[in-house]
Amino acid sequence: MISLPLYRSRVTRSFHRLSTLVPPLAFVMVSLAWSVAMLLYTNFLLTPEMELPEEVFLIPLGVGLGSIGRDASEGLLPVLLTRPLRRSTYVLSQWAALGSVASFWALLHLVLQWGLIVAVTPHGPMPLEVLYNALSRVSLCFGMAATLVCFSTRLPGWGHLALWGVLFFLAERVLPGLGKDESARYAFTVRQYLLGLLMPELDFRRTFAATPLSWLRLTTYFSNVSLLLLLGIHVFNQREVSYASR
Repeated sequence: MISLPLYRSRVTRSFHRLSTLVPPLAFVMVSLAWSVAMLLYTNFLLTPEMELPEEVFLIPLGVGLGSIGRDASEGLLPVLLTRPLRRSTYVLSQWAALGSVASFWALLHLVLQWGLIVAVTPHGPMPLEVLYNALSRVSLCFGMAATLVCFSTRLPGWGHLALWGVLFFLAERVLPGLGKDESARYAFTVRQYLLGLLMPELDFRRTFAATPLSWLRLTTYFSNVSLLLLLGIHVFNQREVSYASR
């Protein structure tokens, strides 16, 4: 279950704190400015394209600056848990709020990109492709929200972001260069599983445009998100919280 008052307060806080407002806003503005600059540089010969959903992963990371670890560091966590609030409800409310805010910024970024494409090209992207892109972005935001909330149930402050960064560096830079032949195959498999946990995303176009429907992608995505949330709830239930724990 999700606590609506806690959910609303976390969503509102994300738009009132500079630490969670500036990073996603900067990403949207810089990305749009880059597209406009490339148009001007090429004299409108280079047609802008919608970014892939996985390319906006910086938005959930920016919004994730305000999570459970931040509440613990600021001393808010003991106060919140003195109320009649289940710990599982607290974790799920944090996840829902983080995913919702990140989805807002990701969809705003998509709308601005779509508007720019329509303004400079005679034929914009197909509505169905825009819809697939939008839904995939939402799935990425809520998937990464589950990962970040899971990490923050144990790590203080911005430790969850540091852990995410280390694991992402391992998956993108270390594992691809390990060994050859058989060892490379195992490294590739580990990398795929690791990226699936760090950046859970449901590719709606490949899932629902496939014949037959790709149930494997559906079950993989929802099982990864569910696993992360259950693990986060379990770790948070075992955590001792007091006014002295910061």
